[in-house]
Amino acid sequence: MTALGVVLILAGLALFVAEAHAPTGGLIAALGVLGVAAGVWALVRAGGVGEIVAVPIAAGTGVLVGGVALLGTRTVLSARHSPPRQQLIGASATVRTWDGSQGQVLADGALWSACVELGDDAALAVGDSVVVERMRGLTLTVRRREPWEALS
Repeated sequence: MTALGVVLILAGLALFVAEAHAPTGGLIAALGVLGVAAGVWALVRAGGVGEIVAVPIAAGTGVLVGGVALLGTRTVLSARHSPPRQQLIGASATVRTWDGSQGQVLADGALWSACVELGDDAALAVGDSVVVERMRGLTLTVRRREPWEALS
């Protein structure tokens, strides 16, 4: 019975990992909660404890693990449906790598793919300060910072 309990707990944890890689809105995670609760029940029963103790322990574990899974699923879903980070528009960035009209810039503590407007022939170099003009997907459109502009 001990081996069954360990296998059920490991299967439940594997289902949590599967939920993280193929989000189903919590369906796979719910099966993981059941697996962990059943595994805890099997381990408690294998220790010689009666049903009157094993069931509340397994139920409490299931509620606790389910709450953590629900919180994690809710956090992931809210992040997935949040709007893009439009507050980057107008922000300062620093060129990290650049080749021709595209490269990478450091903006808001993260490394972003960036490009310049078509027709903007000002060559950028590593370390140049730029301003974010637009955001299209995960690519920022930037321009060289003018000398009169204050750093933001």
